[in-house]
Amino acid sequence: MLFMTFQLTKPFMHCTTLIVVALGFMISASSFAQVSNDLSRSIENKEAEIEGVQRKIKDYESKIQQYEAQEQSLSSELAILENRAKRTELNIQENELAISKSELEIRETQALIHETESQIEMQKTLIADVLHELHIADDDSPIELIFGNDQFSDFFDQIQYLELLQSDLQTSIQNVQALQSSLVGSREQEEQHKERLLSIRKTLEDARVRLEAEQRAKDVLLAHTERNEAQFRVLLSELRAEQQFINAEIFRLQDQLSKQLQENDQVAGGPTIMSWPVSNPTLTARFHDPTYPYRHLFEHSGLDMAVPQKSPVRAAAPGYVAWTRTGRSYGNYIMVIHTNGIATLYAHLSGFNVTADQFVERGETIGFSGGMPGTPGAGLSTGPHLHFEVRENGIPVNPENYLVN
Repeated sequence: MLFMTFQLTKPFMHCTTLIVVALGFMISASSFAQVSNDLSRSIENKEAEIEGVQRKIKDYESKIQQYEAQEQSLSSELAILENRAKRTELNIQENELAISKSELEIRETQALIHETESQIEMQKTLIADVLHELHIADDDSPIELIFGNDQFSDFFDQIQYLELLQSDLQTSIQNVQALQSSLVGSREQEEQHKERLLSIRKTLEDARVRLEAEQRAKDVLLAHTERNEAQFRVLLSELRAEQQFINAEIFRLQDQLSKQLQENDQVAGGPTIMSWPVSNPTLTARFHDPTYPYRHLFEHSGLDMAVPQKSPVRAAAPGYVAWTRTGRSYGNYIMVIHTNGIATLYAHLSGFNVTADQFVERGETIGFSGGMPGTPGAGLSTGPHLHFEVRENGIPVNPENYLVN
């Protein structure tokens, strides 16, 4: 804390002001110290709680890795999903604690800002008082200073006092400048804390959505396997067969439709420039997303775009409809073949709006989104969304590298 003191050799009227201001400094500093200490202890307690939760998260991550190392089975997959859900519950708890900690840090910074502003005002009061004294002294001529004192020593005391005023004025101005610089830093820190708080709240929201998906994923898997290990193996076999069929058909159709595609693709850049297939989606799973519930069974090969059930699904680029088909994993899905070895896939549809061998323009409605568990065409889905893939020479690639913002 910065404040100015005066070593006075004789009483002056402004001494009362100096004493009052000095007392204000001490009271303000004492109050701030108490608040700051309380907030610091609360922040430390939150940090300790967060560390405790993080240790539990690591324990669940270790359990998940152990189950993932086992041979694929219904029981091990259910154990993975259960432990992931428990880990996500802890992620939610961790983020809730982080929000509380961030809010405390904001309060701590705001208290520091308030204290710094108070110190600046007190310093300004001192500066004003010194300037007032200097102004009074400036009105006295040198003759008045000499002969206006009863004793010659008083004259030298007066001169010394004026020099002290000048020195303390300079010090106080420097103090104000330092405080103002500190104030700028504190306000920047406050904004950083607020931005971090927004980020944590978004992470918390994502974790809650993920928890719902993980909890539903277990129910969906049980429904598709009828709680039977043999049915689980049938499901895995069908999923692999579906991927093999898609890869083989893409190569065959791209060769077969190459000429027609070149003639009809009038868009500059061809299919490498893609439009979003649905409006205003929320991305709930990305390409090769590590949080995808069924990642232990297969990599997530596209983007999951959460949209209301039966939302229009549009072609991302011009091309030929290879097929409209129903599978165990994708449910109802459409494959569109484009130029340059590119194909797009639209899955978990509630309905089709095109047929095989039909040419579609960019933005043309080809179907309607689905994905609600238990509804026709939902496939292996935990909620309403569109699963969108881009394949290059049959290999899934990240759609975000093609989609135009």
